[in-house]
Parts: sequence; structure tokens; C-alpha cells
Amino acid sequence: MALVSPPQTEINSVLALYSNGQIQEALVTVGALIKSYPNDPFLYNISGACCVGLGQLDTALKSYEKALAIKPDYTEVHYNLGVTLQELGQLDAAVKSYEKALAIKSDYADAYINLGITLKNLGQLDAAVKSYEQALAIKPNFAEAHNNLGKTLKNLGQLDVSIKSFEQALAIKPDYAEAYSNMGVALKDSGLLEAAIDCYQRVLKIKPNYAEAHFNMGITLLPQLATMNYAPQKHIHYIPFQEPQPIREIVLLCRSGYARMESVRAIVTHIRQAVTGLFD
Repeated sequence: MALVSPPQTEINSVLALYSNGQIQEALVTVGALIKSYPNDPFLYNISGACCVGLGQLDTALKSYEKALAIKPDYTEVHYNLGVTLQELGQLDAAVKSYEKALAIKSDYADAYINLGITLKNLGQLDAAVKSYEQALAIKPNFAEAHNNLGKTLKNLGQLDVSIKSFEQALAIKPDYAEAYSNMGVALKDSGLLEAAIDCYQRVLKIKPNYAEAHFNMGITLLPQLATMNYAPQKHIHYIPFQEPQPIREIVLLCRSGYARMESVRAIVTHIRQAVTGLFD
């Protein structure tokens, strides 16, 4: 039996509401259309997307499942179902949804990316790398794929290769703050501290309030501040920090006379800038 769909003008009206951020109105409108056209899988897909936008993830799952009951080979719905399951933390189920989407559409680069992210979160790093590589074979200029590949390679300890992946991401998308931040961490872990600091500074030019970059800058600089007045022969015994530990960093800062002095100077400068003109 042929599927009966609403007029395109009515579908366009729902899509316009969704695009304009009127998600609740779009959900109410598509709900009314579903009552008149209960066998249209596209309407259930829209309903699912609206529910996701409203944070109603469990309800979204039901909408996507209804769409697939009508049209089992609906690639976009398998993908959307995977994204929703991923957000709900149901990672194994999300993997299956992405795999179903890819079984129908083997050149679905976004599905490979999300599959890779999910596999990485499951600890299946080698499988995640293969998924990102599949995405890049389809879409070589996919900056997000290069960035995610770099992060996974870094977790595998392949720092040189991961840095190259971040560089490729930045060649495609020069204002990609997250890629600069990730590359900074990889450079720091490689012992290239000046290059790492340069990366963090680039991040902060793009996104001045990028908290992770500020923190990474701190854990790169603080050990140097805390030990810079020690004898050179002591430095060979130092082990670079791998993960941030705020209490440790604060202790290092407080133990170093130089660091304390520089911190006070920085605070005084900020106070002076803040109160300039208040008492004129």
C-alpha cells in the first residue's frame, strides 16, 4: 500500500518552525499531522528531532522506532536513533544503529564519525581509528574526523601521528579551537612545551573563554615556574604531568617564590585595570 503524505506546504511549515527554534510549536504541528497521516515515517522522524530538541530523549526514541517500523531502511532515522541512544549513554545500542545506517548507505561519513566516537567511549580505540579513517576516505576534508582521529591516536600513545591529524584539521579549518587545544596537549605530552603554549595562545585568540585551554596552559607553565630556580641537574629527574590535578598545581605555585611573586604582580595589574577611572 502506497504511503500517504501531507502536502509539502504543511511539511515546510513544520520545518520552518523547527529551523526558527520554535520547537514546541513544531512538535504540536507535526503531532496534528501524524493524526491525519499516521503511516508517514518522515513525520515521525521530525517528531523525534523535535523531542530531542526539547530534551525528551525517551519520547524521541519511540518516534524513531515508529518511523523504522514503517520504513526499516530509513537511513537518516537509524542515524538519528544512534545519536539519541548515544546521548542516553546506551552505547552498544548506538553502535548497532550506526552500523544499520552504514549497511544501507556505505558512504555516510557522519555515521562513521559518530560510530568512531561511540567506539572510543567504549574503549575500542583501534576500531574507532578505523571508523574515522573510513569517514576520511569518503570525505578527506572532514576537519572533525581529523580532530577525532588525532584524539584517539593520542590516547593510543601515537603522539607524532596524532599531531599530524590535528595539523590536517587546522589546515582545513584554521579557526578550529578544539583542534588547537588537542594539539597543544599532544605537544605538551611530547615535551614540546613552547609549541604547546603557542597552541593554547592560538585557542584563546579564537575563543578567549575556552576554559580547557586556560587550564592546559596552566598545567604546562606551572611546573616550569615551580622549578625554574632549581639546579639544572635536578631537571633530569622530573616527570612531565600527564593529567591535570588542580590541588597539585596550586601547591607547586605556592612553593615557588618566583611563581608567588609573578602571581602577585599579575593580580595587582588586573586590579589596577579594573579600578582605573573609578576614583577620578
